[in-house]
Amino acid sequence: MILTLSLSAALLANPMPIVQHEDQKPFNCTRCDAWNEHVEPHLLAANTWYVGSKGLASVLIVDKKGLVLIDGGLPQSAELILDNVRNAGFDPAEIRWILNSHAHFDHAGGIAALARITGAQVAAGRDGVFALTKGPYHPEDPQAGFGERVRFPSLSHVHAVDDGDVITVGSTTITAVDSSGHAPGGMSWRWKSCRDDVCRDVVYLDSLNPVSTDDYRFSDHPKIVEALRAATERLAALPCDVAMAAHPDQLPEAPNATTTRCAAYADQARENLRKRLEKERKPAVVL
Repeated sequence: MILTLSLSAALLANPMPIVQHEDQKPFNCTRCDAWNEHVEPHLLAANTWYVGSKGLASVLIVDKKGLVLIDGGLPQSAELILDNVRNAGFDPAEIRWILNSHAHFDHAGGIAALARITGAQVAAGRDGVFALTKGPYHPEDPQAGFGERVRFPSLSHVHAVDDGDVITVGSTTITAVDSSGHAPGGMSWRWKSCRDDVCRDVVYLDSLNPVSTDDYRFSDHPKIVEALRAATERLAALPCDVAMAAHPDQLPEAPNATTTRCAAYADQARENLRKRLEKERKPAVVL
């Protein structure tokens, strides 16, 4: 008994270190801490919960036959997301699929840990599979020039999906919507949220911002520009009663009752691309 008490006291004085898995090693960036601030889980629609952090969305879709999670934030976001799933009243072990919007460190960084912990299958746009399994980014990504600085934990297997492909769990069908341009293989996702006889269209919007390394010119890559424009028109036309964006602060309010938030998001994306191309046309100032 004395030995047990002494050992317990020693353990309390010098607690065993918590072993952190390599795929949860924090990713460091200038905005990571702010992006990863905790927010309480909250209901977006009848079968849809927000379970992400303040700056990086993660959405849980609920069906009696299992759960589907969209996006995994940063590597250090994984435990926060799992805690939010539990706090919303669900068991992470019931997550059947993890879907990715696009394969960048701030939306896919936590997927390896989440898949390992839950045993869920992972799906992403076909060109996104490269970054998720080999990395760091797809060679045609406007941000590929960041190189090893943006590498995040990889997965051994990811299901590749194309525009219009569906993921089904129970009576819930989630459809992939090609949103490439910001990143190769980018996907938005849409599904129905039904209560009684009333159904609403829910959309998880992939990023459309023309973001790149400093030496990248979108005007030199017409295929990427066309992909962004096509994705913008595709998202603007979606039935969209409820929307969430991969970066929640980038989702504008609809300006009027006849414009959906998806259409407002698309309008903002058009303007962002216009400004970027205009900036690239201006000659550099030589001092």
